[in-house]
Amino acid sequence: MALVLPVSVTVLTPATSANLGPGFDSLGLALQLYNRFEVEEWGSDPEHPRIEVLGALGEGLPTGPDNMFFQTFVLFLKRLQVPIPSVRIRMTINIPHGCGLGSSATAVVGGLMAANAWVRPLGLAVPKEELLEMAVEAEAGNHPDNVAPALLGALVATTHVDGKIHAIKTPFPNSLRAVIFTPSFPMDTVAGRKLLPANYPKADVTFNTGRVALLLTALQTGRYELIGEAMQDRLHQPYRQVLFPAMPDIINAAVAAGAHGACLSGGGSSLIALASSHFHDILRAMQNTARAAGVEGTGMILRADQNGARVLNTPRSRIRKEVSARYGDQFYWSPARPGSGR
Repeated sequence: MALVLPVSVTVLTPATSANLGPGFDSLGLALQLYNRFEVEEWGSDPEHPRIEVLGALGEGLPTGPDNMFFQTFVLFLKRLQVPIPSVRIRMTINIPHGCGLGSSATAVVGGLMAANAWVRPLGLAVPKEELLEMAVEAEAGNHPDNVAPALLGALVATTHVDGKIHAIKTPFPNSLRAVIFTPSFPMDTVAGRKLLPANYPKADVTFNTGRVALLLTALQTGRYELIGEAMQDRLHQPYRQVLFPAMPDIINAAVAAGAHGACLSGGGSSLIALASSHFHDILRAMQNTARAAGVEGTGMILRADQNGARVLNTPRSRIRKEVSARYGDQFYWSPARPGSGR
């Protein structure tokens, strides 16, 4: 019988900034900086993909079966008991790895989105919101704060309820920009977490919960003058500062130059400042302060991404003649219509 299966899929996945100061492991923001993943049917060995990494920032990423994008692509197909295709993967990497901008999350989310698009002609695709649980499962630390905004876009708050992950997306103000300073050195997330205490004083927990509430309210109401206080943190930044001693001075320089507030992005090493004006002045102040402390780095001024990961092209398909008792005629679809991809 005939099955309509894709021969190529292209996915774009945004960078993210987790925590935003006080929202430790619970808040994340998608940014307009992207990794692009192209998958096409190629070769004859499903267990050994051909992986090409484009861009200097992708140097050192695995190009074998242990590649995270490929692993999550396979994970999704195996869960649906769909045969693994032999593929070539082209990854265009624009997000620095290990610098607190969710590069690993783009691979996890990208792999799931590509696999979901791959099975769409079979009628097996799910709404992308339903990919979140599997994304958290596949993410190295099993934390949703990066994969959720990478998948959904905008500002996302996450929590666990009765063993399930709940993610609430809210639009991020278009009037704000994220000014990003990325030092020339990465920060190991695992090493950073080892610096965190097993227990916190009640005063520190209360401090952070109040700041999370203040941050969300300030963003919703346009009270940007409150953002500086709202981005204060006592749960992770003071401990991770051991790995980045110049961090407080760079944050203070950003605020002095006009940022509403600034903090460590995720587990670092990037810093993120939120601002509604003076973007280049803020970035210059961050870079100059870092340089004075002997820290070189690069900078970007980014808008929030409101949409999250997306399939760029409707998968091109061709008809295969196969015998499969599992699928049967009920899973024979004509190729997806342009614009129908999630």
